[in-house]
Amino acid sequence: MFNKFSYSKSLKFFRVYFILLVLIISVLSAQRNGGRRWGGQQIQMKDAPKIGVIFGAVVDSASGEPVPYASISVINERGGTIVTGGITKENGEFHIKEIPLGRHLIVIEYIGYAPKKIGPLTFIPFGDNVTTHNLETIPLIQKVLQLGEVDVMAERPMFIQTAQKRVFSAEKNTLSTGGSAIDVLRQVPGVEVDMDDNVSLRGSSQVNIMIDGKPSTIAGGDIKSLLQSIPSANIADIEVMTNPGAKYDPEGMAGIINIVLKENKFAGFNGNLNTSANSRGGSNVSGQVNWRTLSFNTFANVGIRQSVREFSGDSYRIYNFDSYNNILKQYNKGKRNGENLFLKTGFEYFIDPTQSLVLSATINGGDRTNGDLTNSYESGLFYSEYYRDTDGLIDRGGYDLNISYDKKYKNPKQKLTSLISYSLGENDGSSEYWTTPQTGFEKVVSENRAKNGNEGQDLNFDFQTDYVHPFQNGNIMEIGFNSRFRNRDDSQLAYIFDIKEEMIKDDSLSNRFLYDENINAAYLQYSTSLGILGITIGGRYENVSMSSKLINTNQTFENPYNSFFPSISISAGSPQLLQVQASYSKRVNRPRSRQLNPFTTRQDMQNIRRGNPFLKPEYIDSYEVNIGRFSKGFSITAGPYYRYTTDKIQRYKEFTDSGISIATYENISEEQSKGLEYTLIGSLGRKFRLMFSGSIYWDEINTDIYGEDYNNTAKGQRYNTNLTWNINSTTELMFFMFYRPAKKLAIGEMGPMSFSALSMKKKMFDEKLNLSLRVGDPFDLTGFHFELWGDNWSQVSNRDFFSRAITLSFEYKFGKIEDRSRYNRNRQSNGQGDRGDFEIF
Repeated sequence: MFNKFSYSKSLKFFRVYFILLVLIISVLSAQRNGGRRWGGQQIQMKDAPKIGVIFGAVVDSASGEPVPYASISVINERGGTIVTGGITKENGEFHIKEIPLGRHLIVIEYIGYAPKKIGPLTFIPFGDNVTTHNLETIPLIQKVLQLGEVDVMAERPMFIQTAQKRVFSAEKNTLSTGGSAIDVLRQVPGVEVDMDDNVSLRGSSQVNIMIDGKPSTIAGGDIKSLLQSIPSANIADIEVMTNPGAKYDPEGMAGIINIVLKENKFAGFNGNLNTSANSRGGSNVSGQVNWRTLSFNTFANVGIRQSVREFSGDSYRIYNFDSYNNILKQYNKGKRNGENLFLKTGFEYFIDPTQSLVLSATINGGDRTNGDLTNSYESGLFYSEYYRDTDGLIDRGGYDLNISYDKKYKNPKQKLTSLISYSLGENDGSSEYWTTPQTGFEKVVSENRAKNGNEGQDLNFDFQTDYVHPFQNGNIMEIGFNSRFRNRDDSQLAYIFDIKEEMIKDDSLSNRFLYDENINAAYLQYSTSLGILGITIGGRYENVSMSSKLINTNQTFENPYNSFFPSISISAGSPQLLQVQASYSKRVNRPRSRQLNPFTTRQDMQNIRRGNPFLKPEYIDSYEVNIGRFSKGFSITAGPYYRYTTDKIQRYKEFTDSGISIATYENISEEQSKGLEYTLIGSLGRKFRLMFSGSIYWDEINTDIYGEDYNNTAKGQRYNTNLTWNINSTTELMFFMFYRPAKKLAIGEMGPMSFSALSMKKKMFDEKLNLSLRVGDPFDLTGFHFELWGDNWSQVSNRDFFSRAITLSFEYKFGKIEDRSRYNRNRQSNGQGDRGDFEIF
């Protein structure tokens, strides 16, 4: 199915890479200190009785007030693994039982405070030792701004801002209860999701979306369906990087969105189960399970979703010819039913205290049925009236296999990681149309019944190695290599029906398009401190080989190129709780196979589309500044950004003399994007928390297309409001509203759009059982309106979505309670702690 040369070369590289990885693991394993059998300690620890107890209270060192919900972790001194833990109550007290015998460190953490370490404590029932420890009153000291890490509010965070990224806690947000990753993304400051579930950042849909720090290649090119399949209950955090450094993949104009799935770091068997249903027929069952010992960790994250969505719309288009006007009116309504499965499972083996090997697999699949009914009325030289009934089915599936190796050193900042990934995604769909003329003359009388289909397959190999080396003076060097091989096979199939209602393939409208992309990259990044300044500078070099082939015409297109992507980030802080960050990076947008395929496809009788195989990649120079000001219970971050894009890829529409529109793609000369973003967060007394964010942006396009000057400016704004009311220690009420005023486009204007949600969460049985009730779109305002125009044509369209729904959700937790300090752990997506972090909610 794929290009044989590229596939064989990829497979050969995979084998060589795998052998090298095995050799690295073998050499590093042979260098373990001392030669003691670490596995023997594991067996002893596993068999040790769990009779230890600790208790005490956590308070603020300055005020003496209790600190509720502080995280208490009991960490084995030898293995460095969390063996148990818990959180403090409303009055700051804690009482943790079933601690295994041995020597353990006690770590107390809470947002806005410096971590407190106690011990190691000995839990042995012999001699002068004891198994119960009274830790009495433990004072936590509030942090002030520091260059390395800054915590600024003594609350569990919903939103965290660091020098590299922003982190939105999905676990703390009940407004996406019973929904998917799409519903979570709607709540994230700076992220916009339209009514068709398309994700954009800073006004651009060119976003690189990752899952647990890895590219979402399993989607097979259909990232929207993948996001719809991931239950919101399975998501821990959403990480947004608008100007990532050279160590990250430069793909995506607007930046990177990383979806971090839930996991549990406590020893033993634990997990949770979620189930929900809504008033529109949607349902969701999901859960996570984890079994962790000192020698291994196995985990699973699974979700099954069923969704129902209905909509209606209308459009009016007029084309002005010299002697007459062609007018097309259309009214449509439709329904989308979807069923999705998402499963991630894996096994982690701890070779010794410094090394681990992880095998993981992700499976994603589902299908969606579409039903649309469109009535059309066209007037021009002739008058025609017809309706079109469409039944569609999209069936997709894929899997992702990963082998990763982690090596830690005596210095916790020194780290070696390696990853081998293989994924296969398939996306097949078909639509059957019945076009029935009513009056007048039908332009294409043979199109009474037709069927279109597509078969797509996406194969990816990914090999990556990263090394972080800290120097004695505190500076850090990061180096890494990455090779990615991608093969895409797309087939567009068209069928007609003869007078006997037998289906016949229409070769004139069917095609097969092959696309190969091989990328080899290396990066170097260096971080240092100069007084109050923290500086990170880096560069990334990429060698890209792209080729495509249209089987129908035997046409082959090739486009090899090399690119260099520099980056620099500067941050500074002061004891007055002011943080300033400035950064620059170069990014790229590579054309997709859909944009490159030159074959003409017909969406309906009035609209056709074709790709452009000569498209070049877009290059983006991205600049941004972030300023954070903090005081007790209050924070604000704001900053401007600027992007300059060369060889901008833009969809371009033209019309034939008969009024048929032809959509294609062109490299428009340049685009300038600039804007301002801000986030305001504060506590309104002891019961209320407010998070308000917004942005305003301008996109200016300057080009000379087909010999005509084309200059225009698009302008947009967006606002998010999130209000939380802690009614009491077990009941929480949340309200969210998104509003986007009318948005000026390059060739028109989009009307205002809004969305809101209301939710309530009730915690029961010491938070082992949670009940949530959500009302989505309570004001029934979801929809959009836009107007487009050119020199001799104009179009007005409206669409309404019936999204008001009531969702009831249950969550049951078993085993150890969740690790509340997750945000402090190193992620796969960043490799080590960020410099200049400040947490603001």
